[in-house]
Amino acid sequence: MKGIKSFRSMFSNIFGKKPPQSQPMSLFRTLNGYVPTISNTNGEVYYNFLMRACLRAIATHVAKADIKHIRYVKGDTIPQDSDIANLLSGQPNPFMNSSEFIFKLTTNLLIHNNAFVYIKQDELGNIEGFYPLNSSFVTYMESSTTGMDDTGTLFVKFNFRGGQEIIAPFEQVIHLKRDYFESDLMGSYNDNALYPLLQLTNTVHNGIINAVANGPANIRGSLHFAGTLKTADLIAKRDEVLGKFFDIQNNSGIIFTDFQTGEFKPFESKAILLDAAQMETIQKEVFGYFNISEKIVFSTYNEDELSAFYTSIVSPLLKQMGEAFTYKIFTDRERGYGNKISFTSSKLQYTSDKTKVAIVQYLAPTGSLTINEMRELFGLGAIEGGERRVESLNFVDVSIKNDYQMSMSKSNTLPEAPKNNDEGTLEGGEKINVGGT
Repeated sequence: MKGIKSFRSMFSNIFGKKPPQSQPMSLFRTLNGYVPTISNTNGEVYYNFLMRACLRAIATHVAKADIKHIRYVKGDTIPQDSDIANLLSGQPNPFMNSSEFIFKLTTNLLIHNNAFVYIKQDELGNIEGFYPLNSSFVTYMESSTTGMDDTGTLFVKFNFRGGQEIIAPFEQVIHLKRDYFESDLMGSYNDNALYPLLQLTNTVHNGIINAVANGPANIRGSLHFAGTLKTADLIAKRDEVLGKFFDIQNNSGIIFTDFQTGEFKPFESKAILLDAAQMETIQKEVFGYFNISEKIVFSTYNEDELSAFYTSIVSPLLKQMGEAFTYKIFTDRERGYGNKISFTSSKLQYTSDKTKVAIVQYLAPTGSLTINEMRELFGLGAIEGGERRVESLNFVDVSIKNDYQMSMSKSNTLPEAPKNNDEGTLEGGEKINVGGT
């Protein structure tokens, strides 16, 4: 079995021993004056259980996608068995597989509204890996003297929590963004919109914890003795009562008191909680922010609800990723030949078996599905020769239908009926029955 390569430093493994930039750098000048930098230090959203549930639900479904290198040739989509395809669909980098890669990329995007992928290349420019970067600060840079380098490429500086820093050409950085409004380059922060809701949910759950931990739940009641006793005597009386009546052997849960034992008055233990309507309102606000329903989060959805989630959330994210990767991986010339990176998650995967059967019954006769595609719908593995399409002979190519119909018309011309004489004899002399026996 192939072993996992050992690395002394993840930073040097990803970026190598890159020399420092020889030219002085300054902040890239944007149109509207916003500083082209973002901070990814606020990760509180990920540590809130309700928001984590939303993030996990979205990222899990997006991570089901298959990453493919395809080419459009004369209207046909042809999958390519290229090095890029094998890299992205299998192990984009040595530290994660394809599903983990998509999951991390999606989570970064949802939390920070910005997500970055570094494209590692060898000395010849061949792509060796894709690395999602979760740095503390990201800043767009330009040369202080020329504005941009000779290739017309911007620079992106990444500052990491460990103190490392790297400046990479923008052509080697894939940048995804959401809520793209204020900045010319960056997605808007979640903080202003989400932080009040984050505080509210944290306050509610912390209040429940404190009510249980610090409320009267740990004090069962009070013992009242007539007269005045010293503190030591009170403690001794308390321990005596606890030992007699509050041990594990008192299955009845009842204690008996007299003048010497003291009068016991129980406390009512009740934590103060929000009512169901208030809790539901808070949950709806969180779900609404992430544009996701409660049923998706808690996996109680039906087919229509999951289909709506796919259409409104999953599909746009996959389209955005496919476009971003396509324009950074391929040159203008390569794109002109129809090369494209596709993040594909079949919507049919989200349907019930009953619906899948109906779809196969409808599409299979038209040749729209291969045998392996039909098997994949039902969780079955591919078979040899399963890429062929089977089509019913009841369908005809519309471009040749006239010729086909004319050919069929000629071939279906009925032969002349044999002539017979009145005695029921064929011209060749063979007797036939013309009626009766």
